[in-house]
Amino acid sequence: MSDLDSPPLDDDVARVLEAMKPRRRRNPRLAEPLREARDLEVDTPYGAVMAWRLDPWGSRGTAPATLLVHGWEDDNALWTPMIEALIHLGRPVVAFDLPGHGFSSAPDCTTGRAAAALRAVAEALGPIDSLVAHSFGCPVATQALADGLQVERAVLIATGWPGAAMSGLWARIQEATGADDETVARARAIAAENDKDFPPFAYEALASRMTTRALFLHSLDDENTPPENSGKLAELWGRDGGPGAALQWTDGLGHRRIAQDDAIIATVVAFLES
Repeated sequence: MSDLDSPPLDDDVARVLEAMKPRRRRNPRLAEPLREARDLEVDTPYGAVMAWRLDPWGSRGTAPATLLVHGWEDDNALWTPMIEALIHLGRPVVAFDLPGHGFSSAPDCTTGRAAAALRAVAEALGPIDSLVAHSFGCPVATQALADGLQVERAVLIATGWPGAAMSGLWARIQEATGADDETVARARAIAAENDKDFPPFAYEALASRMTTRALFLHSLDDENTPPENSGKLAELWGRDGGPGAALQWTDGLGHRRIAQDDAIIATVVAFLES
């Protein structure tokens, strides 16, 4: 059925679908170091995303970079301290805003569409030899790796788990909108049809066949994503013949501050340079 043949959405279903999209900030933020970066609007099959490449002084822009992937309802500004540390050590950086976030005009941010955007950014602003991801950015990065992105090292911080997160999100949206079960079921069916290019996300299966060295970092007091996410995935990572993963716990840093903590950044840098 074409879009012209599709029946119009009733107001209740449309309201639920709109509530599923990430909430954008009124005024998008730009990490201060990226004001000196080369910016590029990268086209994807699902809309354009905004990306930046920052090379250390004197670099010709050909050295392999570290790609940074933020989480749900966050943006490139999360990475300000990480960018500063990497550039100080002479490592180029690529950052971007996920679809539906920040300066990116692409409207929808499912795991599959975000992974496609990540791969497009890596191709446009590479070479890339490593990545660092936070929260929702971790499954996005894992999907991109499964789909063919090649990097030597990956750091996954406070990883989310899309299946569980989506179930909880649908429940919160239903409560917030007051929609009945039938309306939510119709909205979920439409969302699945709109994202039919991508199979349901299977984190455990993807993790087990990874061939990239990985480091998982998680704070035990994380209020958004359970620490056991990282414990389980680190155990599964590369189980089918890959190099496996290291796991490091911390405490007292919560969900977001862990990505900006000096000691954690030092750990990330040491792993990337090892």
